[in-house]
Amino acid sequence: MKSILNLLSIREYIMGGVFLLFAGVVHGQNPIVQTCYTTDPAPMVHDGTLYVYTGHDEDKADFFWMQEWRVYSTKDMVNWTDHGSPLAIESFDWADDRAWAAQCIEHNGKFYWYVCLRSKLTNTMAIGVAVGDSPLGPFKDAIGKPLYDGSWDFIDPTVFVDDDGQAYLYWGNPNIYYVKLNDDMISLKGEVRKMEQTIESFGAPNPDKRIKGKKYKDIYTEGPWLHKRNGKYYLLYAAGGIPEHIAYSMGSTPWGPWKYMGEIMPLQDTGSFTNHCGVTDYKGNSYFFYHTGKLPGGGGFGRSVAVEQFKYNEDGTFPIINATREGVKPVGTLNPYERVEAETIAFSEGVKSEPNAKTGIYISDIHNGDYIKVREVDFGDQLPKSFVVSVASALRGGRIEVRADSIGGTLMAEIAVPHTGGWECWKDMKTTVKTPVKGIHDVYFVFKGRKGCKLFNFDWWKFCREDMMVQDVRNVTQVAPTNISGCEYPRLDAEHCAYFRFYAPQASKIQVDCCGKKYDMQKDTDGFWTVKTDPLVVGFHYYFLIVDGVSVADPSSYTFFGCCRMASGIEVSEGKEGDYYRPQQGVPHGQVRSCTYYSETKKEFRRCMVYTPAEYETNVKKRYPVLYLQHGMGEDETGWSTQGYMQHIMDNLIASGQCVPMLVVMDSGDVEAPFSPREGKDMNEERALYGASFYGVMLEDLIPMIDRTFRTYTDREHRAMAGLSWGGHQTFSTALPNLDKFSYIGAFSGAIFGLDVKTCYNGVFADAGKFNKKVHYLFLGCGTEEQFGTKQLVDSLHELGINAEYYESQGTGHEWLTWRRCLREFVPHLFKK
Repeated sequence: MKSILNLLSIREYIMGGVFLLFAGVVHGQNPIVQTCYTTDPAPMVHDGTLYVYTGHDEDKADFFWMQEWRVYSTKDMVNWTDHGSPLAIESFDWADDRAWAAQCIEHNGKFYWYVCLRSKLTNTMAIGVAVGDSPLGPFKDAIGKPLYDGSWDFIDPTVFVDDDGQAYLYWGNPNIYYVKLNDDMISLKGEVRKMEQTIESFGAPNPDKRIKGKKYKDIYTEGPWLHKRNGKYYLLYAAGGIPEHIAYSMGSTPWGPWKYMGEIMPLQDTGSFTNHCGVTDYKGNSYFFYHTGKLPGGGGFGRSVAVEQFKYNEDGTFPIINATREGVKPVGTLNPYERVEAETIAFSEGVKSEPNAKTGIYISDIHNGDYIKVREVDFGDQLPKSFVVSVASALRGGRIEVRADSIGGTLMAEIAVPHTGGWECWKDMKTTVKTPVKGIHDVYFVFKGRKGCKLFNFDWWKFCREDMMVQDVRNVTQVAPTNISGCEYPRLDAEHCAYFRFYAPQASKIQVDCCGKKYDMQKDTDGFWTVKTDPLVVGFHYYFLIVDGVSVADPSSYTFFGCCRMASGIEVSEGKEGDYYRPQQGVPHGQVRSCTYYSETKKEFRRCMVYTPAEYETNVKKRYPVLYLQHGMGEDETGWSTQGYMQHIMDNLIASGQCVPMLVVMDSGDVEAPFSPREGKDMNEERALYGASFYGVMLEDLIPMIDRTFRTYTDREHRAMAGLSWGGHQTFSTALPNLDKFSYIGAFSGAIFGLDVKTCYNGVFADAGKFNKKVHYLFLGCGTEEQFGTKQLVDSLHELGINAEYYESQGTGHEWLTWRRCLREFVPHLFKK
């Protein structure tokens, strides 16, 4: 980056004609990313993977108008996976422009991303810090304000953690600033110091002490990078003013004294008047990252990250490192028999990458003649039989030629991409491998189609061996916990991908419909159909088999009533964090019993499910409070005990003393059938009628039956009601108009839309004092990934003075894992007044 003090000299340099643009395609390894312009590399190694955090120069920019930071990763140094932009200017409320150089580092299990950008508070540059739980985030502003603010000097932070755990932060142009960080990594330890620059330490004195016109050995400019090796500290930086080269100094402590050691990357035709470096060791090698302007269309404001391998001199000093097109040698191979993201690229031409909330990053802007190359693809000794891709197209599509070793090399496979219904309507396509190969090869995906128009989008690819699903899968997967005893499929791997296998020798087409996506199954010569899904989120999911167009349940899985029918289900297990909804040894277990009763309201026999705590059978003189717990649309009274594991949640909470023993009653909400509004009728009125027959059943039949049959307290102080989704809607519609019968209320992802909180339910919220006195606990919860307006509803209630607790289940959507967590949070508050 450049400070404002240097902008005039930058423009003079460009206008003077010294700056050289590079023209022509680079057929080597550098730059490492070709789908966009990347700059200011900051490498980090974590858990066997090398990550590079970069800036992003906008296309056709005439200045450093940078809006975001990006992340790329590799395990072999030649194939780089694009992880998109987990951090941008919008992540920092106090900033408004110039997402310049940054660095991410791990410390104490967290990842801290130090950035510089323009502060709205001072209208100058500032240092900020974001934090995340993984190298890929999500990241958020750690402190909600600048870490250090107030000068155009404050750019290009570098962070370093010494062997004793002390962290240091350096930054600056044209001065060098440094400070210790506290162990929390988000606050400063002591005062910020300006480093004294001398000819001996950096090749020239401080900027305010330099004599105009005098030639110095070198000049510190910007972009510091601090690291340690064999007890010696290295401070690398962009030097020389404009244009920049890379130089370094060495010291015996993180704060010096420093000794200027000379150039590392001398001034040369990189196509960029700036440079910025980062250094790391990976798999026994040392790597030097920098940026150039060598990507076609690039230049001083369109830079691209490159990398060179090097060896330190015997005395620990740096060798001279020159920019090359060839880049580095591979240190690993790519497995083609696992799903490979299309955005994992060694080199490409013409294509771009884009993000999508559902699929993640994918390759877009594909035109006739564009290509993607991946290197060191290891097919092993077994020939691939088929090739699968996930693609989407809103137009006519095109085709993918899969070639070995060059753009015009052996045609391994060719697959036609049809119109799929939209640019993000993904379809898995499979074809037979025409010319299989063994061993290690480079693979080219060459895109063909109509000239002059966008062809399709490309999400992932995979080669398949004929017996992969039968032989290899069992070694890396486990039987799903929702399988019928003795059934080997479905199975789940460590990445939460599901593997399905189904015998249907006469079928012509079978799909698995799971989590909103349909997967085409592949048939082998014995009549078995197999498929592997994308990674599934943890929790419970309904799924179906679609056999020649007919949706059926999987005979290998238990069935559950959901989606308005009996459906197959698969549980993707959480780790130990999910123990709260699993039966535990040593914990007394209650019972869930089926109770049949007659409803005078509907003139029919009905069934409800009733949970009684473990002590209910032995403590025969004790009476118990009751929670009435409702399911959602398209489910029934069995949902909470079969899909929701309510009984295990209650057993564990009662045993640990977190909640009082209580009965839990679950009845049908009369919403098993789909919502089908009558044509020409008002939609709000139709919604009000959906499941409305349950309200009378609840008040006139169910509650009296429970109080007659079980040892319950029959007053409102000992009665609660809650529900998920439409059951949350029914809870509000039942309990709020009848506060003489309920004193605790909960809605989990409640389908509660368009409420005027001042007038709804006969104005129940209008008098906050009266409401808060009558309702001892009002709970509303939802998942962070759903948009049901729960938070807005809670905010509206708070504005009226209503006591309402809000809970968010992190990382979950409209699903059973959200509702299990909501139940866990809700019941400990019941019946303690």
